[in-house]
Amino acid sequence: MRQGEVTYSNRTRRPRKKSAKSSKRSQLSVPRWISYGATALFVLVLCLTVNFRAFTELNHEAGENESLNQEIEKLTSENLNLQEEIYYLQNDSSVIEREARKFGFQRKEKKVPVPSDK
Repeated sequence: MRQGEVTYSNRTRRPRKKSAKSSKRSQLSVPRWISYGATALFVLVLCLTVNFRAFTELNHEAGENESLNQEIEKLTSENLNLQEEIYYLQNDSSVIEREARKFGFQRKEKKVPVPSDK
């Protein structure tokens, strides 16, 4: 190597000029934790919103389930009463007569022929 040659290792470095971007970046420098915190806050709010919606739907469904169970119990009880009434109407003559009287039917009295002395 000659003495006047400039190589990459021994050349003098020029000072870099500050560009407009780098000067703005240094003026508006935001700590990294703020961007991480904002992201975490956004995710937290999103999760809370989804969970609150699911919780309200769950409460609504639980209330509807309870009302349907009560209706089932009521209908089951009514069904049992009707089955009992059907059984008695098919097998008990006194119940049959009572129900017939409700509709205006009456049992015909049997006329017993009375012998007459002529």
